[in-house]
Order: sequence, then structure tokens, then C-alpha cells
Amino acid sequence: MKFHNITADEIEKLNNYQNERKFHPFTCPERGDGNHRIFNGDLGALVATIRGWECPWCSYTQDWAHDFMCK
Repeated sequence: MKFHNITADEIEKLNNYQNERKFHPFTCPERGDGNHRIFNGDLGALVATIRGWECPWCSYTQDWAHDFMCK
């Protein structure tokens, strides 16, 4: 799924799924640069927002998620 017209409920579901630790979470590809920190249980873990997955430590964003993560 793409992050266009995403609802607040879907964002909440994505973040909950990301934090359940049933799989390796989406992480920033730059997470090994020494500037990223452990967040939500993993180094450079991304956060779902209305703009997509965002890295709290740099400007990286990802604009998609698996559909099953919102169910």
C-alpha cells in the first residue's frame, strides 16, 4: 500500500504492527552511520506518519507498507 490518503487508524495500526516485534521492523538504510539510535526496539526503526515511514534521526522516508500490516 502507498501512503496516500492514509487514515489515522491505519497509521496507528502500522505503528502497532511495527512495535509488535513479530518481524524485523522497517528501518532506515542509513542506520549504521553512528547518528541513529535504538528506537522502538531496533536501531533506526521507522515511524509511520501521514507522509510515510519516517526516520526520527535523518530525512529518510519510505512511502509504502505491506497491506497486511493495516489489518
